[in-house]
Formats: sequence, structure tokens, C-alpha cells
Amino acid sequence: MINFHPDNALLAAYAADTLPLTMTLAVAIHVEFCPACAQRVAELERKLAENILLAAPVSPADELQFDDMLSYILQQPESAALQPMTEPTIEIQGQVFWLPRALRRLARQNWQQMGNIGRSRLLLDEQSTGRASLMYLSAGAAVPRHVHKGMELTLPISGAFRDEFGEYIPGDFILRDSQVTHQPQSKEGCLCFALLDAPVQFTQGLPRLLNNFGELLY
Repeated sequence: MINFHPDNALLAAYAADTLPLTMTLAVAIHVEFCPACAQRVAELERKLAENILLAAPVSPADELQFDDMLSYILQQPESAALQPMTEPTIEIQGQVFWLPRALRRLARQNWQQMGNIGRSRLLLDEQSTGRASLMYLSAGAAVPRHVHKGMELTLPISGAFRDEFGEYIPGDFILRDSQVTHQPQSKEGCLCFALLDAPVQFTQGLPRLLNNFGELLY
């Protein structure tokens, strides 16, 4: 069962379409996994629509324009419809993984592999807040113990991982701030959506030498 969810403020901002693209992706992925949050978002969207209608009552002329617009849309040929999404899977190290709908149209960098940890950065627009990636921990992989200069959001898509604070399964929305030091690891392997707004700082052993290259790793 999913144990970690976006708070009400995040869900309300998502329903109102006021979140940055990167956080919108994260909440959309979670909502696809979580029926409870999907229902909450639907309720928030319904209330927003009701408030808009109450603030600006619809006149007979507006109703006529709406009917004309709806009729025009329904008369369009199928070729004018949205292109179908790409294949809903991705292959990593010979394994095929399902992708949530929010990630299927996004371009990605080639996989970068460091030992048993791989990453493919999502190519978003220049105005996006933070950097979003797909990250794969092979079976038995452990990310070196680290802290963040800013926010870290991790959302498992397939498989599970754990750290000093608990175990996380697909759909869990794990939001950490710069006060948290941890070492994620996965016994069976895990594909995650990861979002950072600042570089990591490794706190133990040889990985600390990489801290001078934080901007390259971010």
C-alpha cells in the first residue's frame, strides 16, 4: 500500500495547474498509482470549475458559443486528433519496464552508468524548475550516503528501495529537504523518477571526492 503522498497544498496546486512542470510530472505519476489522490484531485477540479461558473454566470450567448465549439470539435476528422503515445515501456539492462503516461512523450538523454546505478535525464524546457531524471538501481545497489543542498523528490515506478527512514514502493511520493542525510539502496532493483533542485553532497568515503563536480552530477 502506498504510504507517502503529496500534501493537500500540492494536490490543490496540481488541480489548479499552477505547479512547475517538473513537480507537475511527479504529482501526475503519483496520481496514476494512487486512487485516493486521484479522487481528491477530481474533487478539487470539480470545485474549481464550480467556483468559475459561480463567479461568471453563463449567458445564453455563451451557451450558444459553447455548443458551436463542441460541434466543431466533434466534426473534425480523426487525422486532427492527438498523435498516440509512444510505447509505454522502456528497456534497461535487458529488462523491460512500464512507464506512467506522464513520462511517455518526454525525450531523454542516453543512459549514464556509474557502477550499478544508472540515470537518464529528462529533457524539459529551459524554464523548468529543478532537474528530472529516470534513475535505475540494479539489484543490490546502494547510493553513497549523501545530503542535498536543496529539495529531493523520489518516486519509485518499478521495484522498491529503502533508506534509514523506511521502505518505499511504486507510487510513494518521497519528498526530502536539505536536513535529511540518507543512503538509498535496493535489494531487488528499482526504477525511480527523481527530481532535484540542487546538487548532492556525499558525506562518507571516496564518493566525497565527487563533491567538487556536483554541478556535473546534478
